[in-house]
Amino acid sequence: MPFLPLTSLALQLPQPAVLNGIAAILSAIAWPTLVAVVLYWFRRPIGSLVTTAVGIAASSSKVKIWQIEFDRDLQQQLDETSHEALSRLPSVTEQQIGTPISHSEVQAATRVRSLVDEAPPGSVRSDIQESIRQRMLGFAKEYESTRAAMHSGPERTRAMNAIAAKMRTLALAADPFLDELARDNDSPGRRLAAICILQLVPHADWVPWLADRMSAEQPFVFFHASVALLSAVRKYGAQQHDLLKAAINRALAQVQSFGDNCDKNTVRSLALALSELETS
Repeated sequence: MPFLPLTSLALQLPQPAVLNGIAAILSAIAWPTLVAVVLYWFRRPIGSLVTTAVGIAASSSKVKIWQIEFDRDLQQQLDETSHEALSRLPSVTEQQIGTPISHSEVQAATRVRSLVDEAPPGSVRSDIQESIRQRMLGFAKEYESTRAAMHSGPERTRAMNAIAAKMRTLALAADPFLDELARDNDSPGRRLAAICILQLVPHADWVPWLADRMSAEQPFVFFHASVALLSAVRKYGAQQHDLLKAAINRALAQVQSFGDNCDKNTVRSLALALSELETS
């Protein structure tokens, strides 16, 4: 059978079929051509968009890696300070010094604050600060549940001291939440967290509040309040002499009013604070 020329074949086909075929061919050619033209015409803005998208993806990955490293470093600091507090038995020397705060806790708190300060500004830093706040609230609950679940004695005291050590580890970074924690009348754990902040970050405005703890809290909490008063003396000394002296004397009188049941460690801590104040 001889082959017909294409034009002859087209003439023999029904007219709609010819038109549809031509339209299909044009469509197949037109769309790639149109896309190529658009891409060429808008190559610069498209390139900028691609570059921006790649940059955002890379930045997001860096932020995620930073947050993972932050959580890891923070947990390491918390684990080390709590472990040290659990393994440390109160000695006569520590009682005479009147402070349970170790040098390693101060270093850990400084490290945590540095981690927060190094966070990228904006939403990332806000998220990190909120993470510190939530952890502090968690430690407050942990203190309350530990005190309720364990019998009074050295083991419970050590467990609560470990929680206080973790609070101090966050103290420098958690200073912005001091007011919120201190004014929570329903949570002794949050008030303890505020006291632990004041142990590392003394504020003169909070000295009277610390003295009030002696009549409002359990012995464990008001002992730590006495340590915070000692820290205030060491920061302000003669600068706030009258304020500190009045607060310490009031706190000491309140503790001694318990007679034979008064907490001896608190008395020692307050006596030391008063002594240092008078020689400052």
